[in-house]
Amino acid sequence: MIEVGVVLLMGVFAALTIQSSLLRLSIVYLAVFSLLAAFLYLLYAAPELAIAEAVIGSGLVPLLYLAALKQTRVYTIAVVSEGQRDSITDRVIFEVERSKALEEIKAFFERREFEVQVVFVNVALEEALKQEEYDLVVERDEKGIAVYTDEQSYVMVELELMFQMHGTDAALRFIRYSPGEAV
Repeated sequence: MIEVGVVLLMGVFAALTIQSSLLRLSIVYLAVFSLLAAFLYLLYAAPELAIAEAVIGSGLVPLLYLAALKQTRVYTIAVVSEGQRDSITDRVIFEVERSKALEEIKAFFERREFEVQVVFVNVALEEALKQEEYDLVVERDEKGIAVYTDEQSYVMVELELMFQMHGTDAALRFIRYSPGEAV
């Protein structure tokens, strides 16, 4: 009976591995899947296979994948809300996270195999634009959403073209800036 539970859990983690949009999370799910396989080998009295699966499948392979993924760039999007800079509430985060424009921006980068990280910052727009750790700065104001892009970024040109060709329901505008200059 316990074998059935382990096999079902393996199926769940296999599905999570395939369906996850974050590559690092997929690797963790894959490691758990291998650990469950090692446990299944133990249940069927194959300790040598269990040890090999645990060491290789749950340890070595995920470490190699994570080391390779370290070369993959994490794309950080900073979100600044005008007028609510001092108190970013759960409501503000929910509204911005669920906005059509931010969902499309995240999907754009995920299709290009960037790992997207959205952070909400309590700093003025000018300060956020000076921070080198933010690859893209998004500001929500009364006119809609402004996307501040480095004028040297070729990825941003492609993103802007995508929004121009496909359009969006959000009032979205792209503003180019030089990282050393004030906006």
